Amino acid sequence: MSKVIYATGVTGFIGQYFLKKIFKDYDTVLNFGRNKNITIYQSKKDPINIDFDIKLLDDYQSEKLVHLATYYNPKPKNSQEELQLKQSNFDFPVSLCTSLKKSGLKHIVATSSYMQLLGKNYTNLYTKTKSDFISWARPKFDLTEIFLFDTFGQNDKRNKVLDTFIKNAILNKDICVPSNNININLTHAFEVSDSIVNSLSLKPIEYMIKSDNQISIKKLAETVITQAKSSSKILPTFKSENLIDKIDHFPENIYINSLKLDFQEQIQERYNEIRKTYSF
Repeated sequence: MSKVIYATGVTGFIGQYFLKKIFKDYDTVLNFGRNKNITIYQSKKDPINIDFDIKLLDDYQSEKLVHLATYYNPKPKNSQEELQLKQSNFDFPVSLCTSLKKSGLKHIVATSSYMQLLGKNYTNLYTKTKSDFISWARPKFDLTEIFLFDTFGQNDKRNKVLDTFIKNAILNKDICVPSNNININLTHAFEVSDSIVNSLSLKPIEYMIKSDNQISIKKLAETVITQAKSSSKILPTFKSENLIDKIDHFPENIYINSLKLDFQEQIQERYNEIRKTYSF
């Protein structure tokens, strides 16, 4: 019998890495989209897109769902964006999990941002919608919540801090950084996906995926400029909060160091990809 796992968000940045990894342990992935469609993924076969039909799940039963889908918008500009946050991060997974429970769903693995470890003083509508779903799901399912820090890797289109620094360095543009010391934790998406897959066999509690790559934003900029042999200058132009230092409690770390490249080589690899792929 085919071994099936349910998922959301496999077309996203982390999701694409997860999809490649999960076929080591599963034959079929059913990805549920917010537009009420299902995509069936099987190794070495073209994906099949169909409309959501609860009867289909009779042939594709699973007790596990990896919930990666999210709408990230910490500062919604209007009521429409606020509604989209609620619909995407709360209404959609609640409706989906309610349906899947009827077909045997028991265990949810859900990813969250480390921002949700900061407490009520740092709550915004984005973190609230994510936390509200976790609160809803916890009494109804075995729940594994995994907190992620800053991620990077191949095919990243999100314009996160590392990629922004690399693009500036390629163009020899100055890089603006905080005037005070701000640390970030960078984890390659390859290792994040390995860690998430591994979590499926762990006790359903809170975890985090936090690498050894803890670095200040200024040091990261210096590293990128050096590797790019760039004439960019670092400009300390604003103050920011060192949020990682404000976390009182860190969950158990399930980070798996699965890459053969060290952090400097990972940055160089990403630099080479951006240099080759992007037009400036």
